[in-house]
Amino acid sequence: MSSIEAKYQLKPHGRAKLWWFICGLAALLLLLPVILNLVVPDKGGDYKALEIDLSGTDWTVPITNETGAAVMCEESSDEIFMKYWTCNDDTTVVTMMVENVEDPSNTLRRMIDAFLYLSVPADTEAVASEDGTAHAMFYQPSQSDGMTQLLPVVALSQQGTGDYEGYTAIALIKGFSTDYYTQSIWSSMAQQRGLDYQQELPVETSSELFDPGIIPGEELPFDLEEELKGLLEQQPGLVGEDA
Repeated sequence: MSSIEAKYQLKPHGRAKLWWFICGLAALLLLLPVILNLVVPDKGGDYKALEIDLSGTDWTVPITNETGAAVMCEESSDEIFMKYWTCNDDTTVVTMMVENVEDPSNTLRRMIDAFLYLSVPADTEAVASEDGTAHAMFYQPSQSDGMTQLLPVVALSQQGTGDYEGYTAIALIKGFSTDYYTQSIWSSMAQQRGLDYQQELPVETSSELFDPGIIPGEELPFDLEEELKGLLEQQPGLVGEDA
């Protein structure tokens, strides 16, 4: 037997099996994320009927529109004491129920601070509904809160009665569609109290966030032509000789 034949016969026969084992393991690791996505439920796109509730209690405030249809939002976070909702892809709604509220204004300020990370001035007061069982607060953040926090905020609350006395349903609304969701929640709270759906908010929710300070069609507070002439006289190099 030649030395070449001897070397060939001594070559391990399990090399092919090892190679296929490594390939199979690599394929499994690559496919693992796909398998997990199929097995684990995806919270994204989980649209549900917007409501205010609390685990362990039977009291629920369903949010509907003026036709009685449920307002649908994406439940982006479901915690023990509160829920975060993403509505219309441009508005955040936080719902919760708390106990033993003695000062609605102070409670709403604290909730905005805790869940929307905004420090509301202590003199910002909530306004009560005509029957005194619901409250609304509007807060327009300033630049001191940060450029990403400039969207208007509305906080709403309603006291429980009967078996739910001592509980308070709260909703915080912040975003570009604040007016729509605020009106839907406020009116749904009114229906819970046996009132008509259409209820006027006791606070003004208009925002001056995008107000440039000049109404379209309004004259400028200065003579633009004269201002330009004065600027060119002071800085003649701004315009070339051929202009």
